[in-house]
Amino acid sequence: MKKHLICLAALATLGAGVQAQDIYGGLGLPGLYTLGYAHPMGSSWGLRGEYASGLSWTGSGTDNGVSYNASFKSSRTGLFADWFPFKGGFRFVGGVTANDMKFDLNALGTGTATINNKPVNMAGHYFNMNLKYPTATPYLGIGYGHQVATKGLGFYADLGVVFGSFTADVSTDLVGQAGITQSDVDAQKQQMNDSLGGFKYLPSFSAGMVYRY
Repeated sequence: MKKHLICLAALATLGAGVQAQDIYGGLGLPGLYTLGYAHPMGSSWGLRGEYASGLSWTGSGTDNGVSYNASFKSSRTGLFADWFPFKGGFRFVGGVTANDMKFDLNALGTGTATINNKPVNMAGHYFNMNLKYPTATPYLGIGYGHQVATKGLGFYADLGVVFGSFTADVSTDLVGQAGITQSDVDAQKQQMNDSLGGFKYLPSFSAGMVYRY
């Protein structure tokens, strides 16, 4: 988190002396808490840097008799360009995000799992799946706020999509059990990645308060 905040501080330093700079904070997804800085580049354009984090989850459950533990965490840093085509706060947004987003699913040694259509008893064994989002992704969206305006409090909102999809990796000690081979594990991994490949767009939303100074 420290390096992300340093990037925001560096961007804010570039804006020293510029009228109606913004600092802002809000709530959204895929990062729960958002902190950012907006740097106007005239009446029609602006640059923003933001950091979003705080979204995490852990849980456990059972699927077809197989018990598992699961965890998810998400944070990202974004650099965005805002274009204000009309007078007012409406804007088009383009940019890039640097992501740290992971989902881990660890199957415990109970029940019967199916690996590449082959059933295998999980007793005393593990099958761990790790999903990771790309480190760098493009972003397109629309928003409201951050326009050059009177200093003081204001409102912002952003809605867009990040272009990227999760990829899966697996680790297991099931090779050699019930006829399971490394080729079966690789095939199961490929099936997961093929399924994840259909989700190429991650929705993104954030809204909150702006302070112009």
